[in-house]
Amino acid sequence: MPRARRLPAQHRRRQIIESAREVFASQSYAKVGTADLAKAVGISEAALYRYFSGKKELFLATLRSTGPRLLELWQEIAYDVEDPLETLWSVGVHYYDHLQSHSGNMKLQFQAVSEADDPEIRQALHENFAAFVHFVVETLEEGKRRGVLRRDVDSRLVAWQFLGIGLTLDLMHLLGFSRELDRGRFEHWSRLLLEMLREPRRRGGVGPAVRAVSELVTPLGWPLEG
Repeated sequence: MPRARRLPAQHRRRQIIESAREVFASQSYAKVGTADLAKAVGISEAALYRYFSGKKELFLATLRSTGPRLLELWQEIAYDVEDPLETLWSVGVHYYDHLQSHSGNMKLQFQAVSEADDPEIRQALHENFAAFVHFVVETLEEGKRRGVLRRDVDSRLVAWQFLGIGLTLDLMHLLGFSRELDRGRFEHWSRLLLEMLREPRRRGGVGPAVRAVSELVTPLGWPLEG
């Protein structure tokens, strides 16, 4: 019987990382053993150690591969959408959809946060979130250059607020509160928040943010006064 063809080292390494992602997301870091990781990818522990020095190096590799993959998707959206604020809206909606079918990535990040006392794990998380913040800041600054975004907006502060919304979605999904924010309501809510940042096109009248507030709260039975 012919022997199975050996996979190139980089291909095998990526395969191990992908399998490990699901294992680490499904249980706490402390409970995962190298035997579990090797079994998930279908190789021996000895073979696993040919690619990674141990569990921690593999965990760090999964973290450092997850952030760039998500960021790449955001950059593709930015390439296709002209308006910077519309880019952020599209990124937010994409993340909402992504969370429904790829919650393992989110769980992996939460597992890592629980291990953030470890300097190397904290640094890997820091690098991921720093890249996310940088993307949002650059998008907002582009909005200012184009006259789309209000110039008094603190781009870095808003970037962290944007990520905070993502973490809120994560918690709602993780704790079983997803029904409280279906896709339609999330689209409306995120549109409202971003329109508040938009440079007014004219003085006077009712701006888009105010109209968005009215549309959002009236169906819930909270009519605006005045």
